Amino acid sequence: MQFDAAYFDQVIDRRNTDCEKWDDRSIMNEGGIPLWVADMDFPCAPAITDALQARAQHPCFGYNIDNPANEKALIGFWQRRHGLAIRPGQTLMLPCVVTGLKTCVRCFTKEGEGVAIVTPVYGPFYDSIRVNRRKVMPVSLLRDGETGRYSLDLNAMEEALRNGAKLMMLCSPHNPVSRLWSAEELAALCRLAKKYDVPIVCDEIHADFVYQPGRFVSILSIPEGQDRAVMLCSASKTFNVAGLQQAAMVCRNPEMLKALRAGIAEAGVFCGNTFALAAARAAYEESDAWLDGLIAYLDGSRKLVFGLMAKYAPKAKVTPIEATYLAWADMRAYGMDCEQLKEKCRTAGVAFTGGTFFGPEGEGFLRINFACPRTQLTEGIKRLGQALEEE
Repeated sequence: MQFDAAYFDQVIDRRNTDCEKWDDRSIMNEGGIPLWVADMDFPCAPAITDALQARAQHPCFGYNIDNPANEKALIGFWQRRHGLAIRPGQTLMLPCVVTGLKTCVRCFTKEGEGVAIVTPVYGPFYDSIRVNRRKVMPVSLLRDGETGRYSLDLNAMEEALRNGAKLMMLCSPHNPVSRLWSAEELAALCRLAKKYDVPIVCDEIHADFVYQPGRFVSILSIPEGQDRAVMLCSASKTFNVAGLQQAAMVCRNPEMLKALRAGIAEAGVFCGNTFALAAARAAYEESDAWLDGLIAYLDGSRKLVFGLMAKYAPKAKVTPIEATYLAWADMRAYGMDCEQLKEKCRTAGVAFTGGTFFGPEGEGFLRINFACPRTQLTEGIKRLGQALEEE
């Protein structure tokens, strides 16, 4: 099978499948174009659907064991795709990456203590801290006014650590600002974590969505951080199987691993969903060609985003897209806050994620999900232009 543009241009009707992206009427009216929540409107890799169908042929769906083949598939994928060596026994299974964030907060901090996060950032980073009665210590990214590109504020991060943050959490590549952190930037964060003797937790769920000439670097590849880093990953984002609920934590520090293992046991996390396990193995072992085709298609779509925004929302400024399938657009020149943008977009029949979901720095911004057929992307941004024209 050819995983070319024609393959990913297929339009799939996801309506009335209990699909959050298409069926949540609190976000979008019937007939709208959803360019919001970060899942993809593409068919899964054939190896995944084949594996699910094969497993469904067996009539029993009882308790599972943690088959070493599951870990082996994950290890092989990360070695093959990213050159990262993970040893057996260094991984822990999770239902989702957010479970990993919450587990790390509970395992490495106490109630009332601070957790430093790099903002604006994926909303559940905040929630993972607050629901566990810890203190959010946001460290705002620096934004270049000309290009819109973001960078780390290492001085502000050190100030947060100096003021008592007991854990550092990072999204890499960064959602929503599409930054691909370099080895040098990650090493600088790890040196700070070591200086103040705090663990560093890195959500690497977007690791596979990186565009040339960029190269993804895992936190576990950074020598300064290997003794204190936890990496969170999942097939869910890369292979569009989030509804199956499967993820992993990876850590090389034996004492931290012991604490994490106890933490997930206390939460009742023991083994994966029957179908998620089958899907993850097929994704990691048999779907490289599909993934290569996907990245090539998304690369074309990220370039299309800039052209469409220049045409339909010329006063907006889109941050350079180094990674992820998410565009971060500064809409402040239109003089509206996120709630006003949301309502105008609803009326025009399109939905984006408002910037304040990622923190107060996102006021006046929109996040655009371009992981969809290009006809859908084009129509959605055209409708954004119509929304902006309305008085």
